[in-house]
Amino acid sequence: MEANGKLDGRRVGRLQGLFIVQDGTDSFQQVAFVILLQLKGSGRPNHEEGMTRMEFIDRERGFHVIRIADIEGMAHLILLEKNPVWLVNNSIDFNTWNVLYD
Repeated sequence: MEANGKLDGRRVGRLQGLFIVQDGTDSFQQVAFVILLQLKGSGRPNHEEGMTRMEFIDRERGFHVIRIADIEGMAHLILLEKNPVWLVNNSIDFNTWNVLYD
């Protein structure tokens, strides 16, 4: 994990919407609007839940439109604090889910 907010070389973002964009011809692109997140604190999984914490990047740099085909995987973001901070659970195990929400 790198200090710039990557997990195994991948960026973490919150999906905000999926769109199809068509130009003047018959071609189109399937795109996603995402908000990129950055690491909060250590890049190693820690704390009692054993997951990394993420927060918003500067709002001017955090909003992106990317091709859906460029999305390599998904992770479950669990809202942790009001300011907001998320836990990144890229293994999505039900035991951790139950510990956090029971």
